[in-house]
Amino acid sequence: MSLLSRFLVGATFRTSEPEFDIGEEIEVYVTDYDEDSDKVFARVGQSQLRFTDATKDLVGCRVLARVEQYDTAQNRGAAIHLETIEQSSW
Repeated sequence: MSLLSRFLVGATFRTSEPEFDIGEEIEVYVTDYDEDSDKVFARVGQSQLRFTDATKDLVGCRVLARVEQYDTAQNRGAAIHLETIEQSSW
């Protein structure tokens, strides 16, 4: 085994289009609020998760969320807010 191979053991690379499983709990930053639909979103790479139960004061916060639905073809899904991990510093 080469030195590089030993160094990279267990390393993974992020993708710009992650996939999520229903029921998966993930930490994300809440990034957007759409005034027209009154919905809050988190973007993870090219993927977008819409929160079904969040308010706009979560924008900028790091939260724990549970994925409720996810469409891999569209890179879109819905999640619920479980817990705020870190408040916004904006």
